[in-house]
Amino acid sequence: MFDEIGELLSVVIASVVMILLGLVYFMINLWIIITGAELLGVTAVQPVLSAVLLTIGGMIASALSGRKKR
Repeated sequence: MFDEIGELLSVVIASVVMILLGLVYFMINLWIIITGAELLGVTAVQPVLSAVLLTIGGMIASALSGRKKR
């Protein structure tokens, strides 16, 4: 019984850590996009959408790179 509780707790902790890391990665991407747009003298029309697409792409790429090739 205690093994199952430990496994459930580890899944919950891993999920929370992954969500927090995703948020940090998103904020860094958003900052880079807004700063880059300001340096170029243009307005970022949809910086949040751009940051979301970059974050999703990075997370999917890192998930796929960890798989073993057969």
